[in-house]
Amino acid sequence: MFRLLFIDEEKDAFDDFKDYVDDSPLKAEFEILTEFPIGDLDEMVELVFKINPDAIITDFMLNEHKTDITYVVPYDGAKLVERFTSIRDKFPCFILTSFDDHAVNQSEDVNIVYIKNILHDSKAESKAKATFLERVKSQIIRYKTRIHEAEERIFELIAKREGGKASITEEDELIELDHFLETTVDRKSSIPKEYKTLSNTKRLGQLLSKVDDVLKKVESKDGE
Repeated sequence: MFRLLFIDEEKDAFDDFKDYVDDSPLKAEFEILTEFPIGDLDEMVELVFKINPDAIITDFMLNEHKTDITYVVPYDGAKLVERFTSIRDKFPCFILTSFDDHAVNQSEDVNIVYIKNILHDSKAESKAKATFLERVKSQIIRYKTRIHEAEERIFELIAKREGGKASITEEDELIELDHFLETTVDRKSSIPKEYKTLSNTKRLGQLLSKVDDVLKKVESKDGE
């Protein structure tokens, strides 16, 4: 079951989204978690990490209605997604909005912006090649698959390197995969690829140690 975190400033929006999922053939595959946006962006990002969802779905205008929150939210859904993915690269995120032009202009990735009326317009959904929930599921699976495939390939390359059979191309591939896994766990603390090298034994030992740490983090996330 995939955990979806839905963020909005209105409780009615939570109910609308849950109703939308309940009406979907995929409802058994999702657990819906809901949160109001916190008044501080860093605290909100920290909360998302604690919740540890498989995907984030957020309203674009998080400060529009004051029926359920009384504080100011000094960021929108695009800023929230931008901040979160600056730490966890390529994480599945989606923005729902009634103001698609504005949201598209504010978002770094226009492909994650969806019109909010998909929650109410079943005819529009039925005509689409893939429903919104199908797209969410697909992105989650793609993200997890890339991580696991990189994980398995790294183990293969490490074994070849330790056996003295890895080529220069495979050593370069090891660096690429190491960098990819680093950025899926914590993009900001990852070492730029241009500073990584396998030119000496000391650096190789450091790299293998770092890969091991990253894999433990990824496995810990999947096991939660």
